[in-house]
Amino acid sequence: MSVDHHLLEKYWAGLCSPVERKIVEQWMLDGSPEKPYELRSSEEELKIKEQLWQRIAGAHPEVKGYDEPDKVIRMPVWYKRISIAAIFILMAGLGLYLSNKQSPAGASFTYREVMLPYGKKARITLADGTLVYLNAGSRLKYPDHFSKTERRVFLKGEAFFEVTKNPDKPFYVQTQHTTTRVLGTRFNLQSWEGSFDQLAVEEGRVQLTAAGCIDTLILYPNMQGTFNGHSLKQTTINSAHIVAWTKGIMIFNDRKLSEVAAELERWYGVKVHLHDPALLHYRVKARFDNPSLTDVLQDISFALNIKYNIKDKEVTLSR
Repeated sequence: MSVDHHLLEKYWAGLCSPVERKIVEQWMLDGSPEKPYELRSSEEELKIKEQLWQRIAGAHPEVKGYDEPDKVIRMPVWYKRISIAAIFILMAGLGLYLSNKQSPAGASFTYREVMLPYGKKARITLADGTLVYLNAGSRLKYPDHFSKTERRVFLKGEAFFEVTKNPDKPFYVQTQHTTTRVLGTRFNLQSWEGSFDQLAVEEGRVQLTAAGCIDTLILYPNMQGTFNGHSLKQTTINSAHIVAWTKGIMIFNDRKLSEVAAELERWYGVKVHLHDPALLHYRVKARFDNPSLTDVLQDISFALNIKYNIKDKEVTLSR
């Protein structure tokens, strides 16, 4: 199998099979004189990930780590030089990918893409002044400026949007399964792989549609729309609980421990193992304000009468 442009893009997107990944990594080891990609231990990878985050910080004002206000992410132009494409592969392997992508032929703008690793959040200012709070482990694709008729971005993961009002130019958020349409409002959208899309409205009015679904939901504050893969469902919620993550507050309202574990992985950049299958059905009801990982684990283990163990970036929960 030869390494070409398409295989590299597949690698960057995390879609390669184990065999394809090995081929690409070997190609980088053999073909690059600077050998920018080397297989490393998990501890070394974590150190390099943090160094990359620090080096990228500092020169692009629309993307900030909002929990670290002095840091600004630079959107590099390396994509135009295949001779250093290996640097992208290094960043993709560490879970941090930022790029400029050319728009389709004839268009006069480029798409920018931000992909955050676990343990990092960012605040992005779009061309129209809209603010996007991007959660850890999420990806946002957006143009450097919008067209004359609409404003459209693409999301994978979770983000909170404060959309600048413009009645003449609708704002769309596209995920793999749903389309959100607003004119100017505040809402939170979740589109995690393997989970239902969920849209929670904090302010204004939001329209939610889904691919292959004839239903359309019009949602108002403290309402949530969920797409289960077949139909749209509307429920009443407390939107303040849903968007609390943007303020560093973690709220679990009778959540399964398996869901809590996934949340902890994103927040702290760790891997959580449930040692006993019975733990999958344990439920958690708690609130934490800017907590450390240890604080969360201590409280949860006490409330559920379970044990926890932390070793490097691995957390194990057991009865």
